[in-house]
This record gives sequence, C-alpha cells and structure tokens, in this order.
Amino acid sequence: MEIAVIGSESFILGFHIAGVSKGFVVEKDTANRTFESVMNTEGVGIVVMDKSTFEMLSERNKETAMTKVKPTVVTLSHDVGGESNLRLMIKRSLGVDLWKD
Repeated sequence: MEIAVIGSESFILGFHIAGVSKGFVVEKDTANRTFESVMNTEGVGIVVMDKSTFEMLSERNKETAMTKVKPTVVTLSHDVGGESNLRLMIKRSLGVDLWKD
C-alpha cells in the first residue's frame, strides 16, 4: 500500500523528502477533483492532507474522508485536538483503541 499526500506545495515537500512519491498540489478549485481521483487510485492505502486542504473539500467529500476505511484519510493539524483526531482515525482503521487504559 502506498501513501498519497494532498495539499499545498510546501506541505507536500516534507513528505517528498521523507520518500513519499505520490504528492498532489491542490488549490481551492482543484481540491475536490484531486481528492476523488486519489481516493479511487488502486494501491493507495493512506491519504494525508492538512486541515486547510480538508476544509476546501465539499461536504460529501469530507464525509467520505471521515468514514471510508480504505484508503484511510489522515488530516494533520496544528491544533491541540490533533492527537484525539489521530486516535479516532487509528481506532476506525484498526478497530482497536491503541491508547486505551
């Protein structure tokens, strides 16, 4: 399974340096089309995007991002709630709460 990254050029750059080859630069007018294309790409298991890119998506695509298990969509954010968001995504994907006491 491959990782795909959707976002601004500066957001994607760090992932390219880390070895992720599937990076898609989007603007407000291309975000939905690119998201739908990546979600239907064979072999992509994880889609990473930043919060500002996620906010560009239509409500239908936001719902798809939050509910579809494969590929799993990970939204990165600078806010404090980012860890709880990641926790929910991992629980949804694996079916196990890794932080459970």
